Amino acid sequence: MKQSSLTRQLIGGVLLAELICAALFSFVAVGHEMHGRRRAFDVMLRGRADSLLGAVQDAEDPEDNVVVDPTELVLPKPDVYAVLNPAGRVLGQSQVAPPGLIRGSGGSNKPTYYSFKANGTWYGAIRLDGVRVIDRDDKGGLRRPVTVFYASPTSDLWHEAVEAVRFYVAAGALLLAITGIALVWFLRRRLSPLQELAAIAGRVSVHSWEFVPPGSVLRTAELAPIALSIEELLKGLRQSFERQRQLTGDAAHELKTSIAVLKSSLQLLAMNPRTTEQYANGLESLLMDTERMEDLANRMLTLARLEEAPMEQGETSELQSAVRIVAERLLPLAELKQVRLDVSGEGSGKVAMQADDAEVLCSNLIMNALQHSPPQGCVTITVDSRDAVTELRIMDSGEGIPEAALPHVFDRFYRVDRSRSRNSGGAGLGLSICKAIVDRSNGTVRIQSTVGIGTQVIVTLPQSKTA
Repeated sequence: MKQSSLTRQLIGGVLLAELICAALFSFVAVGHEMHGRRRAFDVMLRGRADSLLGAVQDAEDPEDNVVVDPTELVLPKPDVYAVLNPAGRVLGQSQVAPPGLIRGSGGSNKPTYYSFKANGTWYGAIRLDGVRVIDRDDKGGLRRPVTVFYASPTSDLWHEAVEAVRFYVAAGALLLAITGIALVWFLRRRLSPLQELAAIAGRVSVHSWEFVPPGSVLRTAELAPIALSIEELLKGLRQSFERQRQLTGDAAHELKTSIAVLKSSLQLLAMNPRTTEQYANGLESLLMDTERMEDLANRMLTLARLEEAPMEQGETSELQSAVRIVAERLLPLAELKQVRLDVSGEGSGKVAMQADDAEVLCSNLIMNALQHSPPQGCVTITVDSRDAVTELRIMDSGEGIPEAALPHVFDRFYRVDRSRSRNSGGAGLGLSICKAIVDRSNGTVRIQSTVGIGTQVIVTLPQSKTA
């Protein structure tokens, strides 16, 4: 897929918009200039037509009434004119009166402006109907109506218009160049945080998770949320990859150990002839090792599901009900280990947790308490719902956990006493699974322990708002 630069698109768009604005401004300015020059040209025509009207004098011949006195006229040579009386007789005209100059009356006393072309030259003309008063006296004098036709070439007008167009175009091009350079500099400077963010994000890979947004990005209101979101996302992905890498390494180590034990047991059985009872005991040991490997695989799959798959919305369960179900299920084991189970609780607040996950949580925690409690010991389980939270407490009277081990008890495959793992069947994933279940429900889990006295696990979960 062909890539395009956002910076270039923005610069090109701004320059195109500026070019369009400059063109529109030049067009409007030229139109305004032409309109002003045309009005000035019409005013000039009217003034010269009035001057021509003032040159109409009384004729010496009574039949002529009035004539145009050329001696009173100082007009440009290219201009042409003609003066007619109401009968259409020419009272005076320029040396050359081109066709198209004289036009019929429009029946209006207002000046009439028009254009015509003669001998390849365009003219702007005016038709002015006026009255010349001759021999003014007390009676008002003689009133002689006349019609004045006056025209002047428009070549100078268009030449001035072309010069104006050139000026506006040149000025617009110069301003466009200056502002264009300034805009390019400004846009590149303002878009530099985006380019820095893209450069830093482009360096992120599965081998390099380093992503530190620069200050210019964090000071930009539009980019700061994106940068912080990317930073948090990469942080979560990095932790997820590290967990998966650690899980793979730890699982490989645990499986390798189990396979080595299984292999050595098979080799031991095959080395010398055995009795039927010896073969039965060996096969039983092999079956136990196989079940342990199967349990390890199931726990790893459970942990992967809890950490990666999102919890479905709307699923709730009653933690107290799950505690009672698990306590009844483990009661035979407690009697076998001569440990008393004491279950109590107030309220039945629902928590946002799948029913199966709630039973797994309670089962792992109660099983741990039973395994580490001495004979004649007691495991106390309480569920208390108040202030929109549900609290689960499981206390035992076992040997306790050393203080140095407490920060690591939720790590995968971590065991305080590794020599007990084969006898107890633990793989060090039970508490990791419990923490993953609690984290999915936005709760907390913590452990308090004193060596020689016992251990207390406290799980706090927010109550579900779903009825």
